Amino acid sequence: MLLAHLARPDQPDTEDTAGPAGAEPGPARFGSFRWEDDRESAEPVPATRTPLGIPGSPTTLGVPLLCGGLNRATQEEARRLFAPLGFAVTPGGRAADGGPPADSLKPGAAVAVDVLTGDVQMSAIGTLTWREGDRVLLFGHPLFQSGDVRLPLSTARIATIVASDLTSFKLGVRGRPVGTLTQDRRAAMSGRLGPSPRLLPITVDIDAAGRAPQRYRFGSIEDRLLAPQLVGIAALNSLLESGGGGANQTLRWKVRLVRRGAPALTLGDVVASDAPVGDLAAAVAAPLRFLFGNPFGALKLDSVTVSIEVVPGREQWALRSARLLDAAVRPGGTVRAECDVERWQGGRTTVPVSIVVPEEVPDGRYVLWLGGGTELTRYEASRLPGRYRPTSLEDAWRRLGDLRSGDALYATLFASAPEVTREGRDYPELPVSALALLAGGQSAGDGGRRGDAARLDERRVAFRGPLRGELLLAIQVDSKAPPDPK
Repeated sequence: MLLAHLARPDQPDTEDTAGPAGAEPGPARFGSFRWEDDRESAEPVPATRTPLGIPGSPTTLGVPLLCGGLNRATQEEARRLFAPLGFAVTPGGRAADGGPPADSLKPGAAVAVDVLTGDVQMSAIGTLTWREGDRVLLFGHPLFQSGDVRLPLSTARIATIVASDLTSFKLGVRGRPVGTLTQDRRAAMSGRLGPSPRLLPITVDIDAAGRAPQRYRFGSIEDRLLAPQLVGIAALNSLLESGGGGANQTLRWKVRLVRRGAPALTLGDVVASDAPVGDLAAAVAAPLRFLFGNPFGALKLDSVTVSIEVVPGREQWALRSARLLDAAVRPGGTVRAECDVERWQGGRTTVPVSIVVPEEVPDGRYVLWLGGGTELTRYEASRLPGRYRPTSLEDAWRRLGDLRSGDALYATLFASAPEVTREGRDYPELPVSALALLAGGQSAGDGGRRGDAARLDERRVAFRGPLRGELLLAIQVDSKAPPDPK
């Protein structure tokens, strides 16, 4: 059965895996964005190596995952991520002399499967069990049980075994790249010595006041479930190693994704909370998890760049109240309002906002929405769901590029009007005849989605940190209202 792995043909086009234990990503979410309407987002639970379930039965030891260069706090995040997958996260490193050469790989030798390389080294270590020319079998059990894979193989050296009545584990170091793992099956893994596969290049730039900018570089496997988390670990560890691990600070982040055949996608936001460092890792991983989890095709990225700006002080704001300055406004006039916002552990301030009513709108009642970017996106998604249900990877790529950030006070004027989103295109303020044509029952699934709002105008007042809260005010548009004050 083990030698049958050597007879399996390699899959040269395999550039990502099916996820740990072959689990496919669930209907991933990113904020208000979802791939599906009728299923709740849930993280798949991989079928990992577990105890037999019989009292007193032996427990399978975790596969050692050697981690070199990890900050202590990042190690806890790595344990949270990898322990449920059957791994024992242990300190590790890189061999100072480059490690054993490829010709040292014989049955019984240590071998490593790299997960993350560069300024952080994360490698699963085990034993090579069989070699036939440049073909090898290793471990005698699965890594992720993902089937056809392309993961990097390296030599390794065991430094010592730490004995424990509870759980013994190995300490070792990763050596030099020697080949590619091509099969990850239940009975064993197999691969070929020679060239190593491409890893996803990750760059993390840290810019903090009073310190020189720092840059960290990594290479990650492109597993659909693990790659987003590994990017988050890389960002978190870079921030901590640069000295930016304090609680009383504000973190601005951007993620730039480069993908062949599409314009670069830049996403960003700001984090300020009781634990901004931990929140940052989750924030960076979230959009990647959504894109990697798309049901349309494999996400193949050329590079990922994470930029983090560390700002001293906790800049966090909340909208407390708002009031209109005019009872009614003419078409073409200006709606004026005042918003009371409160800074975290600070005083309140009044922020004036104004928004223009289009000249062509009829008399009637409209809604002035006031609040933060996260809340506005959620409100808009409830009224215009088609804009937040991408129908392809390209559609999601485009829509995510227009996502609002959370570091602003938004004023948005809405009217009740029908809209249809069909095949990635939005058709706002439709007449009844067009509505029936575009949103009819001619096609199933994502043929057309209806909304019941039209966004007439929007204004943005920038803040130095995230602003939370939302309020809705009723606006009366009346052609007989007094003109705007001079």
